[in-house]
Amino acid sequence: MRDKMSNLDKRQVRMIQRAKVQLFGRFYKEISETQKRRNRLEVIKITFVTTLLGFGAVQINGSIPFYQILYLAPLVAAFLDCLIMGEHFAGLRMGTFLRLHSSSIAVEKEYEFFVSNNRDYLFIVGSRGFTFISFIAAIVLVYEQGSLSCIGLSWFIITLLLFIITICYDQTSRTRLNSQKKLHGKPDET
Repeated sequence: MRDKMSNLDKRQVRMIQRAKVQLFGRFYKEISETQKRRNRLEVIKITFVTTLLGFGAVQINGSIPFYQILYLAPLVAAFLDCLIMGEHFAGLRMGTFLRLHSSSIAVEKEYEFFVSNNRDYLFIVGSRGFTFISFIAAIVLVYEQGSLSCIGLSWFIITLLLFIITICYDQTSRTRLNSQKKLHGKPDET
């Protein structure tokens, strides 16, 4: 009787281990898809913002200006950056879960720990840098056309401040996530 229970327990353990491997495989696939979505959003941001800046700088026959479009360029860049930050955070959240609750394979745990301590922030710096440059370019282009009013400058400043607040919130959330040593809100195992 004990041998039958032992075999049953071994089979259950193997089934649980296979289920865990499948689950973690789905997590890695989702992380990959999240990175692809983030990269597509970055390409869309560069395309739209560059187009808006270029179109806003044009004047047809020197009399029909399109400078009003320049007010949208930084707003579009900041909005798309928020979406990019969301995708980036989703990937970090899944990676943190894997780091804290990965399968029993020691190499996998070591890899997740290594990645969490050695992140490449060049993508983030480049993305946000492009957004800041779009703010500067839009302000300069509107100013060169002699159309920068106090209201227009206020628009740029308020949009920039909201963007900076969003960056600070994102940084705080990422720092909190990266510093987690155990899962919070883990369901009781009763």
